[in-house]
Amino acid sequence: MAHYALLCPDEAGHLLSNGQVARELVRRGHEVTVIGRAKSAPVVQRLDLPLHALNIRGIRYPFHPLWWALFTAAGAPSLAVIRDLFRFYAEEYLRLLPQALAELKVDGVLADHTVSAAGTAAERAGLPFVTICSALLWHEEPCVPPPFTLWPYRQTAPARLRNRLGYAGFHWYFGPVFRKINRWRRAWNLPPLRHFDEAYSPLAQISQLCSDFDFPRSNLPDVFHYIGSLTTARADPADPAFPWEQLDGRPLIFASLGTVAFPANARVYRIIAEACAGLDAQLVLALGRWNEQQTRFKQQLGQLPGNPLVVEFAPQLAVLDRAALLITHGGVNTVLEAICRGVPMVVLPRNGDHFGMAARVRHHGLGLCASFGRTRADALRCMVQQILADDGYQARSREMGKLLRDAGGAARAAEIAEEALTTKRPVLDKTRNRTRTSAAHAGS
Repeated sequence: MAHYALLCPDEAGHLLSNGQVARELVRRGHEVTVIGRAKSAPVVQRLDLPLHALNIRGIRYPFHPLWWALFTAAGAPSLAVIRDLFRFYAEEYLRLLPQALAELKVDGVLADHTVSAAGTAAERAGLPFVTICSALLWHEEPCVPPPFTLWPYRQTAPARLRNRLGYAGFHWYFGPVFRKINRWRRAWNLPPLRHFDEAYSPLAQISQLCSDFDFPRSNLPDVFHYIGSLTTARADPADPAFPWEQLDGRPLIFASLGTVAFPANARVYRIIAEACAGLDAQLVLALGRWNEQQTRFKQQLGQLPGNPLVVEFAPQLAVLDRAALLITHGGVNTVLEAICRGVPMVVLPRNGDHFGMAARVRHHGLGLCASFGRTRADALRCMVQQILADDGYQARSREMGKLLRDAGGAARAAEIAEEALTTKRPVLDKTRNRTRTSAAHAGS
């Protein structure tokens, strides 16, 4: 059987979703090796996959004090961090990946769409690759707002102009990354990338959304496949430390702001606790544990209003099975896992595509959204009460959850990837092609 390489950021969310596709390919008899940094090891080990750690010593992190100061002055220092991180990923993969692929003698590549240089490195190595959109897809359309915005979907001229300006800002923001990639492509006698879409696989592009949860689209490539949540059927490790005996039978509100205990989360957790204090519901706060700061972070929070149940880590799928409401930052995996279990939510988007996920939750009536940095406890309390009192949110979530589950998940993703990487030919979405053909006949 074949040997494939999996390339994705070392954040737990990306590894856990991409890793489900890798595990399914292993189940089908293939070998899959994760290529990344050594810090990926704890999550990769949890996935029971081998890790080929890249030696990134000597690769300079592209920190620019001026851009850091400007983004910080604009109230968005994380944007400077994210852009520098993407440039670092690009340099890392372009320098080290071709040699690693040759050493491992792989037959094909699975590449997360946020690793923009992965396709170029695979081309350099003469290998086929498949793009996996574990996060919100970046594909541009005139009526679809950019993924980093909370803008609503509108089919109006002002909305299309707004979106065009937003995408222009997106191109400027990622311009340094693509200029770096194109410098390497010129050195390797590869044609330059002129657009984001050209960095994606011409064989197969896989998204863990479903078409019903996305905004309406009409310009996706024929090789694009919606396959639903990659992580909703994953094996959630048992955690004997989780205090199940402390759940008291009241409606459960689960709050999680991601797998990493970011310092900025502390203030928001206090607001969540204050908003839920006194409600006829029990609040469970999961702080995150995928870095070394979680113990200090928990101590920093201290005593919270309403005496919520505070844990560093919760077996998320099992807790969602009992939850009446989720309060989340809008991470793709968490949002999709909640929808698949019919759990409505309040989304407090923190950065990146969290805003686009929040916009889709609101658009489809699956919950409400508010500001991560500016929401007050009284406003959040009103949203929580509104969702708990309206059964429509849960009913719509259950309906959307069924659509996500029926899309195929990791098994379908592995089937598409296997076909593309084995045949080295485009794998078309026949369902969308039939729909287009039917529409064309109807209009003739």
